[in-house]
Amino acid sequence: MKNFAVFIISAFIVLLASCTNLQHSSNDTAKDWRGEVIYHVMQRSFYDSSGDRHGDLRGLTQKLDYLEELGVTAILFTPLYKSDFYHNYFPIDYEKIDPRYGSMDDYFEFIDQVHQRGMKFIMDMETQYVQNGNHWFEDSYMNPESPYSDFIYYSDDENRYPEQFLRPTGSELYTYNAWPGQELHIFHLDMNHPVVLDWMKEYYAFWTDPMGDGSLRYGVDGFRIDHIMDDLDYKGIFTGLYREFWSPIFDHVRDINPGLFIVGEQSNWAEYGETMIEKSGADASFGFLVRYAIADLLAEDPPEYALDQDVTNIAYHIEETLDRIPDQGFFVHFIENHDIDRWASVVGGHREKVRCGAALTLLLPGIPAIYYGQELGVTGYVRDWSYDVNHIPVREAFPWSDNHNDEGIAVFYRDTGPWWDISYFNTGESGSFALTVQKDDPDSLWYLYRRLISLRKQSKALKYGDFQMLPVSENALFAFAREYRDERVLVFINLSDEDLEIETGQKEPLFTENTRISEGKKLLGSYGFAVFSD
Repeated sequence: MKNFAVFIISAFIVLLASCTNLQHSSNDTAKDWRGEVIYHVMQRSFYDSSGDRHGDLRGLTQKLDYLEELGVTAILFTPLYKSDFYHNYFPIDYEKIDPRYGSMDDYFEFIDQVHQRGMKFIMDMETQYVQNGNHWFEDSYMNPESPYSDFIYYSDDENRYPEQFLRPTGSELYTYNAWPGQELHIFHLDMNHPVVLDWMKEYYAFWTDPMGDGSLRYGVDGFRIDHIMDDLDYKGIFTGLYREFWSPIFDHVRDINPGLFIVGEQSNWAEYGETMIEKSGADASFGFLVRYAIADLLAEDPPEYALDQDVTNIAYHIEETLDRIPDQGFFVHFIENHDIDRWASVVGGHREKVRCGAALTLLLPGIPAIYYGQELGVTGYVRDWSYDVNHIPVREAFPWSDNHNDEGIAVFYRDTGPWWDISYFNTGESGSFALTVQKDDPDSLWYLYRRLISLRKQSKALKYGDFQMLPVSENALFAFAREYRDERVLVFINLSDEDLEIETGQKEPLFTENTRISEGKKLLGSYGFAVFSD
């Protein structure tokens, strides 16, 4: 723990020396985040402030005005700690920020600016592994006398056989910019050992209250726990982790900040996440099954099992999620993230389906999360090259303009492999969804997201309301009510390419998309939607 103590003291000195206007965090004890709109960003791809083509913390700070203009209220990063992997999920050093992102001083400035705007920040964590080069591993490998032997799980007494992530001992991984001879390995921490648990408690505590004085200044507002499992990687080595490992960490940081929000990414995407929430004490899971139901129905090439499905399948998974999640628990609702195909690609670039995705993100129950670039309709499929590079096409640089040579465009992967050859900056697609193009078009997808976010923020029913399906005669008409206290709204979404009539009486719409009146009838056009106050 000595090194971590030095880390805290050093950060404290840097903060005192560089910051003159200390701001309190926007944290409070309210745990209900359904009123938030999360913006999920891979910071390496967002905005480059230094000219090295890598997005960074200063770039994020410079673009907070953009996020505020869009209307989002919370920001979720991928991990910040130092790693040889471009996504930073497997740390070489937990105690350092990736230097490509900047310094601890840059981080504090970013948090300060987030909180001054009344926004929140969620830090992504995957603290089950380290990569080779980490000092715990390098010092303890084949050295049982190392003070770090208890940090790494070895299956033998001589520390020759560390347990490896997803792969047998002796295998290696290569990152996107690997050169000959650069082999990366991922090793399991010994999550059964109390020294690891104690270290992690203090590690999470540092990010919760970096000043260590109870002020919560520059502290995170929440954590996202990546790949959270009760039996890590189903190996039978680390079991009962929800209660024995994660719950003590969550309890520890909530003793510091009772309002801290914790969302766990259940590793089995076919689960609703209720067991994880109940046993670990996390506040929320991710709505994978709701997202799959939406994609199955609207995909350009739907899977065979989904060919006969209709809107009732989406409703079923929403209702199951709401029923299964424990009281005081929630779920994060999304149609895109950093691990799956971009929505615009899922629907084959179909304009109305892409726009319908905005409604399905922001009008359904749950805490909505928008993946960076989703608001522009950027494209990208997960590929099958090798483990570490498959997802670069869904993690491309945010297209502030359509020219990748322009200032700030974070094309860190430029000229490094086939992922660059198929980049939307090379195929010409970026010309249609670049932000500079969309902000000049009041009918663009960007403006649609902005208007829907505004609608949601103004409606307690859309933020907090119950979900109730409405009886309709058309299987393609997704009609439901959202009700909270004395406010009730009706939502109609046409999930077909045929005109569908909706019955709303004399109610005036709060919002319409591709809706018209014909011969006294209200008609939803292809994948159109409308919201009415009841």
